[in-house]
Amino acid sequence: MTDEISVLVIDSEPSIAEAWAAGVKKLGFVSCSTASPNVHIDELAASKPDLAVLGPSLDADSCIQWIHKLKIITPFMPILISSSAVPSAEGPGIMPLEGVYHVASHPESSEFGKTVKSALKFRDEYKMRPDYPVLIGYSEVIRGIKQRIQKVASKDITVLITGETGTGKELIARLLHYHSARGQGPLVKITCGALPDELLESEIFGFQKGAFTGAHKNKPGRLELAHNGTLFIDEIGDLSLSLQAKFLQVLEDKAFARLGGIYDKFVDTRVVAATNSDLQNKVRDGLFRKDLFYRLNVIHIQAPPLRARKPDIPILVQYFVDKYCLEHKKEILEIPAKVLKHLQAYQWPGNVRELENAVRRALALRDWGFVFRELSLEALPRGARRASSEDLAEASGWSDEKIARLIKENRFSLKKITKTCVSEAERQAIVDVLAETQWNRKKAAEMLGVSYKTLLGRIDEFRLKP
Repeated sequence: MTDEISVLVIDSEPSIAEAWAAGVKKLGFVSCSTASPNVHIDELAASKPDLAVLGPSLDADSCIQWIHKLKIITPFMPILISSSAVPSAEGPGIMPLEGVYHVASHPESSEFGKTVKSALKFRDEYKMRPDYPVLIGYSEVIRGIKQRIQKVASKDITVLITGETGTGKELIARLLHYHSARGQGPLVKITCGALPDELLESEIFGFQKGAFTGAHKNKPGRLELAHNGTLFIDEIGDLSLSLQAKFLQVLEDKAFARLGGIYDKFVDTRVVAATNSDLQNKVRDGLFRKDLFYRLNVIHIQAPPLRARKPDIPILVQYFVDKYCLEHKKEILEIPAKVLKHLQAYQWPGNVRELENAVRRALALRDWGFVFRELSLEALPRGARRASSEDLAEASGWSDEKIARLIKENRFSLKKITKTCVSEAERQAIVDVLAETQWNRKKAAEMLGVSYKTLLGRIDEFRLKP
């Protein structure tokens, strides 16, 4: 029912926003409001519109920014964007895969009404998926990834996703699943590197009662649970040769037996595998079966490292700032231009996951200076190191005069200055995050992006107490 759907029109010109809202109401949408691009994200979250329309006065950058803000509120929210703002042929990263649709005309046109129907169909299809994945960015390489996902998602064939840790391989797998014919079926994940071989085998294939000591009842494996859906195998490069042989048989026969079982079970599932290993090197070294590699590598998607998509960094940073400030009910922390400059210069060996954790720590401390102190000079490329050393010193509390005096007095080497600076920043970060979490060490470790054991070691090292 259209009277149950709330629509939001965002445009920088109030008169245009009102005109478009009036046109939307004529389509039968009684609840239609307007907002300027300056509206705070928490206000939008409170109203939680079902459908958003980005008006023709917004430029391309504003549209991209608002697409990501709205997806924070509701990942499956359909968004209509005026093609006069971002022409369809040039729309960076905009496609129905994300529930974003171009409209070429005014809301009163029949074409607009048809597009609205398609958009609401997208919402109805994915509204039961609160974890609907959003691939943030509009760089050329990310546009290529989105286009590839859209092309192969509907093909019921095996996909191999490769890429470094933290590049979003699981997110790509989820998009492939939700946009396939199996999207209403289960998406089941198994991580090969997380379990020893014996346990991993029982997790994948399941077992019959009495198969081994402790097997008191039948248990289906992940393969069975993924029937009529998708099985996502993460870190498949860690699969042992013996399990590789068994899994190859499953791909060929679509059948397997539980541990301790004598009858084959037939399974209809699509396999999507991911790895941060070079499987071709493993094949050459005899650590991975060539025939299994070819079975998995029917379609290959390479998740790019963050350093290969530098134009996406400002968008990602703003996305994480908006997301976590909204989640923790905090005011938006403005991002200084020099912070973005340094974040784009850094090489991000941990990729998007590392960037996300850095932003979360900065938000917990309400201080971007912490980011400067945390990124060591050695982690920056030479050009960026020369260009940004002054800002880094200023942000970390070490002025040029202080550093020069210490070196002149032969009290510190440059290496020791850097080490001391980082140590001080690390201690202060831990103190502030522990205070933020009321000394919940597990939560603090997660926010700091370190293991629980590492955090306990640092607390002991710095002699911190509640």
